[in-house]
Amino acid sequence: MAFTIKCKPLILFAWLVLLANSYHVAASTIGLPTRDQNPILQPYYLPTLGFASQPGWQYSNSLFITNTFQTESVNNETLVIDAESYRFEFAIAYQQNDWRLSTKIPLIFNQGGSLDGLIEGWHDFFGLSDGGRKSNPNDQLNIEYINNGQTVFLQDSSTNDIGDIEVALSYRLAGDEKQSTEISAGIELPTGSIETNSGNEAIDVALWLVHQRSVTEMTELYGLIAYSRLGKGGQLGGQLNAGTWVAQLGAEHDFNANITGILQFDMHSALIKDSELKAFGNSLQVQVGLKFRNWIENHNLDLFFSEDIYSGSAPDITFGIRLSSRD
Repeated sequence: MAFTIKCKPLILFAWLVLLANSYHVAASTIGLPTRDQNPILQPYYLPTLGFASQPGWQYSNSLFITNTFQTESVNNETLVIDAESYRFEFAIAYQQNDWRLSTKIPLIFNQGGSLDGLIEGWHDFFGLSDGGRKSNPNDQLNIEYINNGQTVFLQDSSTNDIGDIEVALSYRLAGDEKQSTEISAGIELPTGSIETNSGNEAIDVALWLVHQRSVTEMTELYGLIAYSRLGKGGQLGGQLNAGTWVAQLGAEHDFNANITGILQFDMHSALIKDSELKAFGNSLQVQVGLKFRNWIENHNLDLFFSEDIYSGSAPDITFGIRLSSRD
């Protein structure tokens, strides 16, 4: 059944639901720092959840492993994405009073990979469509976008490089033991490379609002709403929209003192203008995970995976792990 996302109204509705509900506020990190890991769109700035309002130093290490096989052909556009991507992010922040300065440094690896067989088994086990995977060779790298007979994007060899570094300044607008609201402004610096598809060699800027609220002693809701202004860089620079709306909405529920379940939805509006391809349009995906508290002293360990709800609007699956400091 076709599913059309009315992205802006959905984002605003989700935000109102979050604000309408009313005992602890998360320690160190909130939610999951996930984003659309489409390898073509990785160079562009999509703000994510990160650190909670907490004095002093905080840090986290995150690894995302994404396997994608997708083919689309609509009118004059043809897209093939057959790739496995690894994205490692080191994030660090320092907060004093209501102000926090943070930075995120990504390393991006694009390759043919080795998980195609595992993903095919995953789809078979859950009865999901393989999207034509089994008719193509496993573990190859082939990313190609053709528009009006012209090859706009092409990558068929493995790359690894530092990505665009993010720097953000956040200010806590309000907060107590039950809730917290903060506003942030960020910039993504052109430290990555067009040649390795790790950056767009342009400056992106974003503004976002984060709210978190405890609704019971065991359950917490949180959300982010953002607007990212995209620099006209990268292989797709001439086809970018001026900006994109981003939202994350989720809940954490404590099963006990050491294990927390996480359910999160990620959304963004179309990055590419005048495209009818799902991979370049409005995106909706779900994140499911577990947080293990203090299994490593003074740290939280998050294990999670992502699936596209609106089929084709994000990669097939992303596996993630994050190790973060806690109070």
